[in-house]
Parts: sequence; structure tokens; C-alpha cells
Amino acid sequence: AVAFLVLETTGSPARMGLVLFCSIFPAMLLGIVAGAVIDRHNPKHIIVLADLSRGLIVAALAAAFAMERLEFTHLLLAQTLISVCTAFFDPAIPAMLPKLMDREALTRANAQTQLIGGIATIAGPALGGMTVAWGGYLTVFLINAASYLLSGAFESFIHLPSARAGAESHTKVGEDIRTGCRYIARRKELVVILGIVGVIHFFVGAVEAIIPVMAAGLGGDGAANMGFLQTSFGLGTVVAGLFIGTRTITTTERHLLFGSVFAIGLLLLSMGTLTAFGLAPLIALLALFFGVGCAVICAGTSFRSILQQTVALEMLGRVFGFVSSVGNISIPAAVLVAGVALTHCPPHCLLIVSGTCLLPLTIGGHRLYSLHASTRRPD
Repeated sequence: AVAFLVLETTGSPARMGLVLFCSIFPAMLLGIVAGAVIDRHNPKHIIVLADLSRGLIVAALAAAFAMERLEFTHLLLAQTLISVCTAFFDPAIPAMLPKLMDREALTRANAQTQLIGGIATIAGPALGGMTVAWGGYLTVFLINAASYLLSGAFESFIHLPSARAGAESHTKVGEDIRTGCRYIARRKELVVILGIVGVIHFFVGAVEAIIPVMAAGLGGDGAANMGFLQTSFGLGTVVAGLFIGTRTITTTERHLLFGSVFAIGLLLLSMGTLTAFGLAPLIALLALFFGVGCAVICAGTSFRSILQQTVALEMLGRVFGFVSSVGNISIPAAVLVAGVALTHCPPHCLLIVSGTCLLPLTIGGHRLYSLHASTRRPD
């Protein structure tokens, strides 16, 4: 809604892009800082404060819009502040889960949280567009503000053991950050996992850039084709989340992680090869994108579970802060690289290259992870 509001009131795609940039840039920079803060304090307090803050920020936008005093600079400031809150909220959730449940339930819990995210990814933009058309921008702002405030109210009922909260309060945040960096550096298997996280986000981000070009080349209504492809991907994430969310997986997370990334490589390679030879009708591409969505959720669920089960509780915030920063940097970088590449080569070439690169990267990553995990000494 904010992007369309800027485009509608200013007519400037550049300003719209700047607003979107402000919504992700702080989260790219603050991941490791946020992680250190999460490890120093009770994560429940952090997520409640983040949601209440985001609710008040959007409520202020609603008030300014209602009084016809909303300016472009207000939107930039609001998006930046919301992104700062999100930088603290996102890593706090996976860092908090191991303190709430047994190890055997973590994979199922991660799948369920990603299932909710997949549903929101499908429903959010559609509901936003329909709400703008039905009730205008003010209605969107009011509903969004209320959702944040209600979320914060619900989160206040979480009971989280606080035995470790503030365990490192005698140190400075800068020292906590350096401690987290040293912890990851000496745990080579964590470095491999972070690398795989970056690879997943990079290539999925590249696919997001490829979808509009591919949709336009399928014939017929390009916008409708794009919607079908994105919906198929989203349905894959939902189905996979439902499936894993009802299973108990305790010993096969590493195989699920690397197998899922390998499957993404095969699917992208198949997609590019079939498209290159004109053998990929829309229905075939929908099936392949559905498969990619399934594999992405499997990979995301498994790497979170691996980290939650192997990282010391007092380090979870910092490790997931790194994960958040890696993901937030990889996707915009992939979109930029893919956008430049698409000006010089057709989308099927980019898909073939992406799939071909993923396969050896996955095999090598699996071997490195297995090697370092098997030789690691206990902390």
C-alpha cells in the first residue's frame, strides 16, 4: 500500500524505490547488533516492544494521513524505523523457540512458523490491494497499526524462562558482538550453514527477478502469468509447511537442508532447459515453481532447527542476527545481479546457470558441514 501511495502521489518510481529501500536497509545492517541485544535481554520483551513500536509508528502515519499532513519524508522515516524494529523482532523469534519447547518439537515449530509466513506472503499483498480499493489508504494504515498492537498484546502472555537473561549484562554490546563473531568463526560448521543461507536467499532472490520477464514471454496476459507463478510458489511453501509441521524430525535435518537446496538446483536447471527448448507450458512451470516453494520451506525449516539444536542458548540471538543480515543482504544483491544479467541474456540462460551453480555448491557444502560437524569438540 505504501509503495502504491508514493507512486500515486508523486508519480516517481525512483521515490517508490527509495521507500522500499528504507524498508530493508536498516535490517541489513543491524542483524548482528540486534542479535547481541537479544542475548543480553529477555527476547519476549524485545518482540513485544518491537510490535508495540511498529503499531505506534503506523498509527502516527494514519493520523498524519487523516489530517492531510502526510509527507514523503514521513514515509521514509516510518519505513526506516519499522525496519529497525523488524531487525530486532525477526532473529528474536527463532532464538526464543529453544527456550519454549523440547528439541524434538523444534523442526515442527519452525515449519509452522514458516507456514504462517507463507500464508501471509500470499494473502498480504492481495488483501492490501483489495483494502486500498475498498477503503482507501487510511483503512490500510488503521488495520496495520491495530494488527501490530494486538500482536504485542498477545505476545505479553508468553511465559519465557529468564534464567539466562542478562547473563552478559556486565559486558558492552561491542564486546558481545566480537564474542559472537569469534564463536561463529571457530565453529566451521556454522560458517558453512551461514554460507548455505546466503546461497538459498541469493538464488531465490534471482528467481524473483526472473519471474516477471518469464511471465511476459509466456504469451497472453503477462501480469496474470506472473500472479499464477508467484501463487504456485506460495502454495508450495504452504503445503510443505503443513506437511513438516505435522511430523517429528529429529535426526535428518542436515540431509533435509542440503537435499532441499540440491532439489532447488535441479528444479531451476529443469525449468531453464525446458524453457530453452520451448517445452515448458505454463502448467509445467507452475508445477516446477510449486516444487521450488516446497524445497525453500524444507531448507528454511531445517537450517533453523540445526542452529537451534547446536548453538549455545546464550549465543542464539547473535547467530540468528547473522542469519538475518545474510538473508537481507543476499536477496537485494541477487535482484540487482539478475536484473543486470537479464539485460544481456534470456531468463532460461540465467535459470540454467543458477541451477548448475547450486548443484556443486550443495555437494561441497554438505561434505564440509559433515567434516566439521564430526570433528567439532564440545564447547
